[in-house]
Amino acid sequence: MGVIEINHFWIPMPDGARLGARMWLPDSKESYPAILEYIPYRKDDYTVKRDSNTIAHFAKHGYASIRVDMRGSGSSDGILYDEYTNQEIDDGVSVIDWIARQSWCNGKVGTMGISWGGITGLQLAQRSPEALKTIISLGSTDQRYYDDAGYYMGCMVGQTLGWGAIMFGYNSRPPDPELVDDWKTLWLERLKKTPHYLERWLKHQHNDEYWLNNSVDVNYSKIKIPVYVISGHADCWPNTVPRLLENLNVPIRGLQGPWCHRYPHLGIPGPTVDFLSDAVRWFDNWLKEKETGIMDEATYHVFLQDTVKPKTYYDDRPGRWIGLSSWPSEQVETKCFYLNQESLSVKKIPNQSMKILSPQTVGQCSGEYMPWFAFGVAEELPGNQNIEDSESLVFDTEMLELPLEILGNAALTLHLSSDHPQGLVAVRLCDLWPDNSSTLITRGILNLSQRNGKSYPEVMIPGEPEEVIVDLNHVAYTVPKGHKLRLAVSTSYWPIAWPAPTNTSLTIYSDLSLLKLPVLRKNVSTEAPKDFINNNLSEEESTITIREFSQNRQSSFDKKQNLNIIEVKADNGKIRIKESGMEMGSKSLDRFSIGESDPLSAIAEYEWEWEYGRGNWQTKTHTYTKITSDLNYFYLHAVLIAWEGDKQVFKKGWDQKFKRDHF
Repeated sequence: MGVIEINHFWIPMPDGARLGARMWLPDSKESYPAILEYIPYRKDDYTVKRDSNTIAHFAKHGYASIRVDMRGSGSSDGILYDEYTNQEIDDGVSVIDWIARQSWCNGKVGTMGISWGGITGLQLAQRSPEALKTIISLGSTDQRYYDDAGYYMGCMVGQTLGWGAIMFGYNSRPPDPELVDDWKTLWLERLKKTPHYLERWLKHQHNDEYWLNNSVDVNYSKIKIPVYVISGHADCWPNTVPRLLENLNVPIRGLQGPWCHRYPHLGIPGPTVDFLSDAVRWFDNWLKEKETGIMDEATYHVFLQDTVKPKTYYDDRPGRWIGLSSWPSEQVETKCFYLNQESLSVKKIPNQSMKILSPQTVGQCSGEYMPWFAFGVAEELPGNQNIEDSESLVFDTEMLELPLEILGNAALTLHLSSDHPQGLVAVRLCDLWPDNSSTLITRGILNLSQRNGKSYPEVMIPGEPEEVIVDLNHVAYTVPKGHKLRLAVSTSYWPIAWPAPTNTSLTIYSDLSLLKLPVLRKNVSTEAPKDFINNNLSEEESTITIREFSQNRQSSFDKKQNLNIIEVKADNGKIRIKESGMEMGSKSLDRFSIGESDPLSAIAEYEWEWEYGRGNWQTKTHTYTKITSDLNYFYLHAVLIAWEGDKQVFKKGWDQKFKRDHF
C-alpha cells in the first residue's frame, strides 16, 4: 500500500495552543483507524529516524499513523513544566478527539509508545476518550514514584537526579525556525520559564499526592480497553508487565524480552523480534475487528535468559521464548532459601547474627540505572560483580545439580537491626560461575525508612530488631547445573542509590531471614510464541552521520580529596536530517564522586551540550547540574547557558537547598 507523508501540521487545542504533528497516511480515499504516538521528544529531529522506521510502518498496513509533540516540546506551543501533568493528559485527549473527527479517520484510535509515551498511553486509557479503543505500552510504568522519574526503588541518584538532568538539557533546545515564525521568542520564553524538574522532585521525597496524581496504579479499574504491555529484563522498568497482567481486568497480552529501554525490533541486547508485524496483528484485532488469532496465543510471552558471562554490553543474550496462559502463573512455584554465615540453604539453621557495613563505593559495577544505548554501543550493563561481592555479605548455594529457572520477583525477608536511625539495604542475586565470575541476575534496594510504606517514612530505632522485605526486580534467568546461586547484601549502592546520611551498620539475624525465589516447576508445559522472533525489517536511512558516537567510561581516585570517581564522557555524535537539513549533535558528561567511608562526600554531576543548526542559523546550549548533601539538606546547583551563533543570549543559575526527609 502506498503512503502519503506529511512532515508537519498543527493540531489545535481547546485553549488556542497548537501542537506540532507528523503523519503517514495510506494512499487511498478511504477512512482508516489511526495510531498515535504522543511524546515530548521532537518529531522533526531527535526521533525522526526512529519514527520513520516505527510509527510510519503502520501506514503501509492501512492505518493513519500520527506522531505528535507534547505542549512545550519541539515546535509545539507552550512550556513543558513537568511530566504527566493534567494539562498533558488533557491535551492528549483533545488530540485523540481531533484525530477521530478527521475525514481520513474512521473514528477508531489506538496509541503506541515507549517510556514517556507508554506511560501516557496508560494514563489516556484511564481518561477513556470515546475514540480510544486499545493501547500498546512499552518500557513504561504504572507507578510514578517507585520506578518512574521519581525515587527508583526508594532511592534517588540515577533515576531522579539523572533523569532530571537529562530533561534539563532536552528542554533547552530551540524550536525549528522553518516551522515556528517567532522561534526565538518561544525559545527564550522556554529558557526563562521551564523549571529544573529537580526543584519539584526534591520537594516531594515520598509517595505523596504529587506522585499519586496520574499514577496508573491508584486505580487500575479505570482502564477498560485492551492493553498490550511490553518491556525488557535489562530495562529499568521490568516490573510493569507482570504488574499490569495481574491487576488489569481487560483483554491483555504481555511480552518481555532480554532488551534494555528500546523497542523490541530495535532491541539491545538481542535477539530482536519482528515486533511491528506483531503490533499490526494486535491493532488489526481491536481496530479492524479482524480475526488475527493473537488473543488465542499465550497471555505472557517471556524470554528465559540462559547463563552468560558478565559483560557491560551484549549484542545478543542466549535463551528461549516461553508462553504462559496467565500471570501470576501456576507454572511458577516458590523455593525458599535460608541464610547463614556460610551458605544459602534450603534447610533452616539455628540463629546467627551477621554484621555488615559496606564501603560507600559498593555499586560501582552496577551499570546504568536505565541501559539505553541511545546513541550507540556503550558500557551500560552491569559488569563482573566480584568486587561488589567482596564488600557485601554473600550467601551461596551448593553447586547446583539441576538447572534453576527463575521467573518472577524474588523477595528477601530480613530480620535485622540498625545502629543508626537511617540506612539502606541493597540486595543482589548473582549467577556464580565455576571460575568465580559473578553475573548479576536481578537486584532490589530498600530505603529502611520506607520499610512500612513509601508515603509515611519511619526511622529505625537503633539496636531494635525489625523484619523488612526487599523486593527484587522481575526477571527470567536460568542458573545452570554446576553453577551456584549467590545472594549478596550491602549497605550501600552508589551511584544508583544516594547514601544514607550516616555510616550505618546492619546486623542480620538468620532465624527469620528468608529468600523466596520464584522458579518454574519441573517439566513445566509452556507455549512457544508464534513465529515473530526473526526481525527482518529494513530500516529507512533518514539521516546522514556528520560525527560518530564515542564514549569513555573510567574510574579514578583523587588522593587530594580522598574521592573515588566514576566519569562517563560521551560525544553522542552529530547528524543531518535529510528531509529538512537540520543538523543536531550533543555531548554529555556524568561524574559520580564519593569517599569510601564518608556518605556526606557524595557528589553527582551532569553536563549536557546540545547544538542545533542549519546554514547560517546555529545554536548551542549547555546545562550543568550538581547535587551534594550534608546531614540535613540536599543542595542543587545548576547552570543553563544558550548561544545563537557566537553570541550568548541567555544564562540562568540555580542554587537551592531541600530538607532531607528520611533520605
